[in-house]
Amino acid sequence: MKQLIHQFIDQLKQQKYSANSLSNHQRDLKRFEKWLGGSDTKEITLFDLQVLKKTNIEEYLTEMSETMKPRTIARHISTLKLFFDFLESQGHIEHAPTYLIEFPDYQMELPELLSFQEVEALLESPPQSHYLGLRDRSMLELAYSSGLKVNELLNLNVEDLFLDLEFVKIRGKRHRMVPITRKAIEMLHEYLAQARENRLLNKEDPCLFPGRNGTRMSRMGYWAMITKHARRIGITRPINARVIRHSFAAHLIQNGMDLDHVMTLMGYVDMDAMLRYAHINRPDYFEVYLKAHPRGRSRNDQNDPESVE
Repeated sequence: MKQLIHQFIDQLKQQKYSANSLSNHQRDLKRFEKWLGGSDTKEITLFDLQVLKKTNIEEYLTEMSETMKPRTIARHISTLKLFFDFLESQGHIEHAPTYLIEFPDYQMELPELLSFQEVEALLESPPQSHYLGLRDRSMLELAYSSGLKVNELLNLNVEDLFLDLEFVKIRGKRHRMVPITRKAIEMLHEYLAQARENRLLNKEDPCLFPGRNGTRMSRMGYWAMITKHARRIGITRPINARVIRHSFAAHLIQNGMDLDHVMTLMGYVDMDAMLRYAHINRPDYFEVYLKAHPRGRSRNDQNDPESVE
């Protein structure tokens, strides 16, 4: 099974899955392998996988549900479905035993958000008098400007910027072009002209945002940077790159952008991913809905001659 897992992960790499997703899928499959009885001295064979039934998978998931949250169970199911679909596509098994396995119902966790005023203060926190301040300000402006994931931001190269066209190219499982705000463009021009090149360990390195050591900034380095500036403006609750991304989406929706347009900007392919923002609407959303819907008006309104055209 170890070799099959290795082949499966290699295929996901070719499909441009993120490093975090690859790590999660590999960890989930190792747990499943151990549950099947695999160890350093016992290998789970292809035959062991071929004879698995839906009931075996359900038994595994039932055991996990005793100690894991539904959200984690859902991720394990997703991993197993991908893995057995891979085995079926390669001709290793006839039918995937996970085909009819259903995902558990669970309450979508509402994202942590910053108010617009908090975001504005955070973006203006880094001083622009030295390299680190220019870099930090540019990173924060771009992250909020375009709703980038942390790995998308950190993996950017200079050639991914199309500042004259006001777009940035996001490389990943699905490439996309995302617009950039004028303020972010202004900061990036200043950063590129005054700060980036002199901080690179290797002048040929294409990375857009080097860390203190002159190479591409790490996730931990970015998290520490955000936390530092958040504390500087008085935000004491936990904050990370995801909070900025969610705030980007929430603020666009609050100001009237349609969910499907926000979904495209964020790189989602399924509207279900937008359910976490379902509680966020424009201030006039329900007022417009009630006025427009034929059964939304009150009885008094319906009897009012002026309400009927």
